[in-house]
Parts: sequence; structure tokens; C-alpha cells
Amino acid sequence: MERFTSNLVVSAALGQVVGLLGWIDPVFFPLVLLGPVITGAVAAARRISYPWIAVLWCSAGLNMAWTDGVVNHEDVPFHLALAVLMPVLAGIGFGVVRLTSVVRRPA
Repeated sequence: MERFTSNLVVSAALGQVVGLLGWIDPVFFPLVLLGPVITGAVAAARRISYPWIAVLWCSAGLNMAWTDGVVNHEDVPFHLALAVLMPVLAGIGFGVVRLTSVVRRPA
């Protein structure tokens, strides 16, 4: 397997683990609203490719959808929307840091 592909698979597997944290109620809202932004910003600062972060958060949202669908049989559309929203939030954090680092670099 190519290195890029294997890294995406690892990112998706890690996302499945992160998605399980959504079952801890006090952690849920900070996890889905702040987690993607912070990890996106940290990834940009460390020059980690955005697709890995996007796959991680999409996978976490999909995990929340399928586990909630299996256990509670409810909120699946909400979690599928999170699977789309969380990579976007990660992209915002990633983009802000990437743009500010480009602006601050001398020519």
C-alpha cells in the first residue's frame, strides 16, 4: 500500500477511536466544535497534510452515526451532518494558521 494511502487508513482508524469519545456527554460538544478547529490549526502549524485531518474527523462523525444508529436507532442524520461539518471546521483552523504563516514569512 502506498504511504499516502496507508496514512489515510491510519487516520480513518484513529477517527473511529475519536468518534467513540462522543459517547461521553460532557465531552461531546467541545469534541465536535473545538476539536476539529484545534487539530486543524495544529496540523497546519506542524505542516501535516489537510486530507489526513479531514479523514480523521469525517471518520469520527461516521463512527458517531453508525454507533448511535446501532445502539439508539436515532440521531443518525445529525451525526452524518457532523461528519461533513467537522472536516470543514478542521479546514477553517487549518486555513487560518496556514494563511497567517504565509503572510508572516518574509519574501
